[in-house]
Amino acid sequence: MKRNIIILAIIALIFSGCRKEADYHPYIGETDKLAYDSYSSQFEYLWKCISTGYVFWDVDNTDWDAVYSEYMPKFKALDAKHEAGQDVTLAELKELYTGAMGGLKDHHMTIAIKNLFPAATDTVESFFVDPGEIETAKRDYFIEVPSSARRSLHGFVLGLGTHYELEANEDFMGTIEEIGRTAMYHYCLFKLPDGRKIPYLWQSCAALTPILKSSNPTTQQAAAVINHWLTAIKDTPREELAGIILDNRANTGGYQDDLDYLVGSFINERTQVMQTRYKEGPGRYEHSAWTPYYIDPQSQYHRDLAAENIPLVVLCDLNSISMGEIETVIINKVLPTSHTIGERTYGATGPLQPASSIALSYGGPFGSTETMHHFVYTSTFEAAVDGTVLEGIGYTPDKMVLRKDHNGDFKPQLDAAIEYIKNY
Repeated sequence: MKRNIIILAIIALIFSGCRKEADYHPYIGETDKLAYDSYSSQFEYLWKCISTGYVFWDVDNTDWDAVYSEYMPKFKALDAKHEAGQDVTLAELKELYTGAMGGLKDHHMTIAIKNLFPAATDTVESFFVDPGEIETAKRDYFIEVPSSARRSLHGFVLGLGTHYELEANEDFMGTIEEIGRTAMYHYCLFKLPDGRKIPYLWQSCAALTPILKSSNPTTQQAAAVINHWLTAIKDTPREELAGIILDNRANTGGYQDDLDYLVGSFINERTQVMQTRYKEGPGRYEHSAWTPYYIDPQSQYHRDLAAENIPLVVLCDLNSISMGEIETVIINKVLPTSHTIGERTYGATGPLQPASSIALSYGGPFGSTETMHHFVYTSTFEAAVDGTVLEGIGYTPDKMVLRKDHNGDFKPQLDAAIEYIKNY
């Protein structure tokens, strides 16, 4: 799930000439051909890299030194087993790495490990440790649906016409070359019994920006679906517009520039929406200063929702991830007529920086499963909204509405959104 998340590229004031020289373990881009001769040396390298580059030590309560003390002897025991001519299996390695690193707070994090000395019984080359998936599976409202959350929700939105009266109903599912993945969008125009309308958009990822700016024919099909929603918001007369719904359930993230459309279209002045900071030194608490992130008003789809008192409901759930949840919390923070409904979100709010520019900071993804037998995908930035870091926690909506049953029935959440607008 998280491994498909589109990398966010929130811009910070980082310059290549300001990297400090320090006595710390080689990190990121400096040891691409590093080879290990033992399981314990690999663990020590990962432990030191996370100690140096992990951006969340200020909010993560993990006793990282105690982790080293507890698990280094266990990895040395694996070395002894290997030296004695016995196989060390991926299952054994996964158990140790899950215990050592599975409790970290970074919900973007994925730790991929290949066996240095593959065992005859290993059926795959590597395994993954995902702290976010481990934590969210423990939540009391967690439901494991038969297929992926996005596919389940997509099936539901396709059938909206069987549940509600619709004036328009359009769908897109296809591969978007600009983002290198399959995206799903669904626009419909609900028609209430009194004749008023509710423009609704569901998005499986946050990719409005590359889609709306593309000239690719396939992408333009997705752009048409999104444009109909934005145009309906802008052009529907006030007496006919009951409210708006943005469905961010099962939205696995994407581009921060989408905030220009989803927030900038509805504000009248430049607005600070969050702050970010990164690791600027090897110490666990050596962060840069917080850098404010602003949104400017946009004219293309502009409508002053506050002045016209038009409600905007954002739906979210456990599978709202990264920009899927950042959009939700920022819309609710900035737009006074907004309201959020659903479940507490995933908690992967730390933006990431492209690997091509990773050397500009002490944090972010590192390693290579091919040359180093591991790859660690982790946030480059820490983000805060109103001074609160939601990493590993997620955003709690204004109204909690859980799924109806273990078949992934999403209807109660949408029912709650429509009822809120009808009674607004």
